[in-house]
Amino acid sequence: MLQISDEAVDALSQVGALRIRGVEADGDIELEIEEASEPVADDIVIARNGVEVYLDPVAATALEDQVLSIHAHDDHFHFSFDDQEEAESDSA
Repeated sequence: MLQISDEAVDALSQVGALRIRGVEADGDIELEIEEASEPVADDIVIARNGVEVYLDPVAATALEDQVLSIHAHDDHFHFSFDDQEEAESDSA
């Protein structure tokens, strides 16, 4: 299941919940990220320290072994997804 990094918790506490939707195109999955106030039907809710990320079923499957990181840069954010195993070894 997708994990939320400490940096992402800090960013989400400022901006609110996100919804990540997976769109299948030509055998690949493209992720769309948007602000959301609540999940929609079939969304999986990932919560940590009072913040939430909503994943549609396609995104949930694509991100099941990932860690979401969000880095603030002035007036915008950068999103990244890292393998959970790599993230664990980086923090060790």
